[in-house]
Amino acid sequence: MSHIARNGAAAYIGLPEREAMKLQDLWQRDEVGVQLSVEVNAPVVVGIYPMRIARFVLDQTASLNGHAGPNGAHSALDPADDALEPILDDAG
Repeated sequence: MSHIARNGAAAYIGLPEREAMKLQDLWQRDEVGVQLSVEVNAPVVVGIYPMRIARFVLDQTASLNGHAGPNGAHSALDPADDALEPILDDAG
């Protein structure tokens, strides 16, 4: 359990000291937000969320270059794109 603080607000988080200090740094720079528990009478972090959408996520959705979408799904195949020549046997 580690203690983090920002602008006079303090909370406890169940992380090792090194990771808690990194989280505190991100929290102080408004890169992440924290959600505190409402079930206990102490400021305990129960959630962490981003304060803005990461730039690389936006860049990836701008140009898929024919590859999978952002959730890994592929677009439906168009049969006309890969039309094959019919195979003819000796009779026809």
